[in-house]
Amino acid sequence: MYRASREFVEDQVPPEVLLDVVYDVAAYPQFVRGVRRVEVLEDDGQRVLARFTAGVAGLEFQYTLECERDERAVRWRRVAGDFRAAEGRLVHLGGQRFLYENAMDPGFAVPGFAVRFVLERSLPRLIREFRERARERVAQPGAPPGR
Repeated sequence: MYRASREFVEDQVPPEVLLDVVYDVAAYPQFVRGVRRVEVLEDDGQRVLARFTAGVAGLEFQYTLECERDERAVRWRRVAGDFRAAEGRLVHLGGQRFLYENAMDPGFAVPGFAVRFVLERSLPRLIREFRERARERVAQPGAPPGR
C-alpha cells in the first residue's frame, strides 16, 4: 500500500469544526475536486458508510468507504469498490496541530511512482479544501460550532 502524510497547523477554526467537515462526506461533491457523487448508505452519527463516485485523470471510479468519528479523529477505509485498498485519517494532535494521512493500493497495474505522485500531490489540495470549507462554516452567521 502506498502512503502519504502531512502535519499542519489550523489556527482559524476550532478542531471539532475541521473534523466535522471531514466527516460530512455527503457534502464532498460541493467542495472536494474530483468527487462527483456521494450516496450515504448508513449514518449513525459516529459511523458513516458511503458510496463515492470520483474522477481522476479522465477515469471514473466507484468505491465505498466506512468513516468513523470520535473526539480526536476521523478515520476511513475502503470496504468495496474499484480500489483494492484505501484508508486514511485526520487526527487532532492537540492545540492547533493536525495529521492527515492517506493510503491506497489501486489493485491494478500502475507504476508505484504514479500512485505516490497522486497521493503526495493530492494531500495539500485536500487539506486546503477541508480548511477552506471549515473556515466558511465558521464564518456563517448562526452556524453551529461543532457537530
